[in-house]
Amino acid sequence: MFVRVKRNVINGAPYEYLQIVRSYREGKKVRQQVIGSLGRRDKLVGSGELDGLLRSLAKFSDKWRVVEAVGESGMTGREGKR
Repeated sequence: MFVRVKRNVINGAPYEYLQIVRSYREGKKVRQQVIGSLGRRDKLVGSGELDGLLRSLAKFSDKWRVVEAVGESGMTGREGKR
């Protein structure tokens, strides 16, 4: 699954909508199915709903929790060795 940006022009004004899409194979062809629409991108970003959704989804990702924990702890790298 992935998030797709769908662009539309309504009354001459361009809008972007975010959609959750899944890809699947039907025979030899790859198809895509829209699972759901999240709404207009500008409204989601402006209201902070997109950040809230990402934080909520991050709870289910082990890798993201590690990255978030390092960022919150203030840990920084000083030097690297080969």
